[in-house]
Amino acid sequence: MNVQPIVPEDGELLLQLKQGDRIAFDEIFNRFADPIHTYIRVRLNGSEEADDVLQEVFIRLWNKRQSIVIHTSFRNYLYTIVQHCISDHQRASKRKRYTLPEEMPERTEGRPLPDEQYQYKQAYHIWRTATNKLPGQMRRIYSMKNEEQLSVKEIASELQLSEQTVKNQLHTAGQRIVKMLRQVQIFF
Repeated sequence: MNVQPIVPEDGELLLQLKQGDRIAFDEIFNRFADPIHTYIRVRLNGSEEADDVLQEVFIRLWNKRQSIVIHTSFRNYLYTIVQHCISDHQRASKRKRYTLPEEMPERTEGRPLPDEQYQYKQAYHIWRTATNKLPGQMRRIYSMKNEEQLSVKEIASELQLSEQTVKNQLHTAGQRIVKMLRQVQIFF
């Protein structure tokens, strides 16, 4: 990430940011947004969602402005925020990918293209096949969580299991489904 650290004479800018100065925030944004955006796009393989992640970086910077403590450099502090935002985005994307609703989502701008319908149905069928290959209790727990939308606590209570057992089963189920999907290379 080719970001210029805030040099000592710019310490005043950081101090102003900590005090909630919007002009100081705008100046920091103007200095760092382009290189951070480029870095995010590279990390997300050119994803269009890089804009959203960039926005999240600066939202977090603004929200944490009063508690900023710089141990090494502002560049490192900002890099840490960027890494956390990328990781959060990637985790959220994975969760969305493996929770497919039974019906294809409707488009507001018109009917889905036939290719999109076919691809969606194929992906849903493969996901459904992968979930059906899970062992009995694991499949039941996964189904209760993802199809019935029950909480871990509700599942544990209904099946008379500990919450940790339910969490472990869900984690293992997710890993097995991902492994099966990788075998057919549907998402990876």
